[in-house]
Amino acid sequence: QRQRRPGGGVSMPFSVCVKDRMMYSHTFTFDDGVPFTTGCTAVVTATFEGAALGPYDILIDILVAQRLLREVMELYDHKNLDALQEFARPDGSRRNTTVEVMAQAVYRQLHSRLQAHHHSVLATDGKGLGAVTAMHIKLEESDVALASYWEEARPEGLFSACAVGS
Repeated sequence: QRQRRPGGGVSMPFSVCVKDRMMYSHTFTFDDGVPFTTGCTAVVTATFEGAALGPYDILIDILVAQRLLREVMELYDHKNLDALQEFARPDGSRRNTTVEVMAQAVYRQLHSRLQAHHHSVLATDGKGLGAVTAMHIKLEESDVALASYWEEARPEGLFSACAVGS
């Protein structure tokens, strides 16, 4: 029997995980309005799920997943997140780059890179990453605190539609 995931979705029988880490600094501002600057070493796990294996009996090429996750980590690694335009609001204020916000940012950046990879291999093998139906990002800021972000599994394949949800 498949496990139910938070939010009511169903886990797929196949999964592949890759991990990497990044270190960054950032400033939080809460109700008191007093900025609090801190740093974080985050361990990121990207999990890919699918109901069946794709070409060559793999869900996703682990080397590709590792390389693309590393590309995403380099966007934030040893950076001050306060200086990145990605986290600015339209009014110029800054988002608090909490672990939840960072898990979503990693998801979106990785999804975009995997979408491009999918289209490049789709022309070669006719399948691309069609077996991947879900991706889940877990961002650990310590051994006792983490946040995650995922979007509902799509039976037709995570990369069959170009847009990622907001």
